Amino acid sequence: MKNTKSTIKMMILAGALVAILPACKKKGCTDPDATNYSSEAKKDDGSCEYDTSLEWYTDVTIGGIVYKQVTGHITEAHTMTAADNWLLSGGVFVDNGVTLTIEAGTTVNTADDGTTPFLSVQQGGTISACGTADSPIIFTPVADAPSAGAWGGIILNGFAPINTGLTAEGEGGTGTYGGDNAEDNSGMLCYVRVEFAGKILGTDNELNGFSFNGCGSGTTLHHLQAYKGSDDGFEFFGGTVSLKYAISSGNQDDSFDWTHGWSGNGQFWVVQQDTDGGDRGIEADNNGDNNEASPYSDPKIANVTLIGMDDGDAINQGIKLREGTKGNFLNFIITGFPKRGCQVEHDVTLSNMVGGSLTMQNSIIDNVDPLVFTTSAGDDATGMVTFEDGANNNATATDGSLVGFLTGYVGTTATGAGDPTAWGTWFDNANYIGAVSSGSDWTAGWTLGL
Repeated sequence: MKNTKSTIKMMILAGALVAILPACKKKGCTDPDATNYSSEAKKDDGSCEYDTSLEWYTDVTIGGIVYKQVTGHITEAHTMTAADNWLLSGGVFVDNGVTLTIEAGTTVNTADDGTTPFLSVQQGGTISACGTADSPIIFTPVADAPSAGAWGGIILNGFAPINTGLTAEGEGGTGTYGGDNAEDNSGMLCYVRVEFAGKILGTDNELNGFSFNGCGSGTTLHHLQAYKGSDDGFEFFGGTVSLKYAISSGNQDDSFDWTHGWSGNGQFWVVQQDTDGGDRGIEADNNGDNNEASPYSDPKIANVTLIGMDDGDAINQGIKLREGTKGNFLNFIITGFPKRGCQVEHDVTLSNMVGGSLTMQNSIIDNVDPLVFTTSAGDDATGMVTFEDGANNNATATDGSLVGFLTGYVGTTATGAGDPTAWGTWFDNANYIGAVSSGSDWTAGWTLGL
């Protein structure tokens, strides 16, 4: 009995202590942003875990300004906001299944850190970058005094057909492109200005202002400017994508370039060369290794103004159609190029012209050597159907007498114009020759002038 009483007393004392001492606080992760947050935890024990995939940028400070620096692969949907400063360092890739959104008015800077910055949308990825005339999206180097070739530009890689094989690898390691989906969609670019791009990495290994690699017709492109790049302003590597309202200003190689089977549409294009350098306003190829490769490069393009400049080398040309390209061109102005206005070159290309699958109509070529036709051997091609024939309604001169209505690249004329809507509903009704009407300057406000 004695032992029993003692035990009872101890139990009573223990119960009293429990009543007196405060209840033990439950420990755990108390941060609601953590993946293992516990609503029952009263005291944080340092065990919180976080989804690092959400940390898609790093804050860096340059010149007292904080930038959100993006590198490598973007693996989840994210948005670049106009209120923040953004910085691309090295190659930035938008992965398959991912959409990158860029708000209107956003400035995306590119790093000056020894890397080659570029933005590449991979096959199956998409970009949604649509500014406005009042709030364009601008890509530009972070440097105070940037120069041409400071970074690699914007690259879209799609699943549309090319004529160099089923797929190909983009220059500069920018991704795989090509396939069999002509209607593929890589997203939207509108009111976007790319400045000082066109990084030259080596021989035949150059990045451009905008590179459209196997992009399909589901992709939307309009109101784009490539400004003062060291290589091409716009280049199409196959695909079926179309481009409306585009201006290539002061780019040091070709302003517009296509190859490997591009068959989209174009309307309202402007080329303005600068004394810093320039080659062709348009360089148009099918396939250099096989001029008859299929699918052919075969675009339809209307309302274009190509303004050349003598950069001291006197080799700049307005438009060079070669290596088997096809295409239909309407309402062009070509002037100011110190070498040639329009040259058609190589036997297959000439055959396309004679057969009617390569045409230029209702256009003004007021330039030194307005129209030149040469065989693959480099000989003058004579005695064949050419763009000079009367049915094409082209006007040629060599003294500037036909382009007096131009102020810079602004100005059009209805005299002798054709109707591009006959080609289809994608084209706007623009029954005039030239790209920019003086009464409706679509370049105003969102572009930079030379």
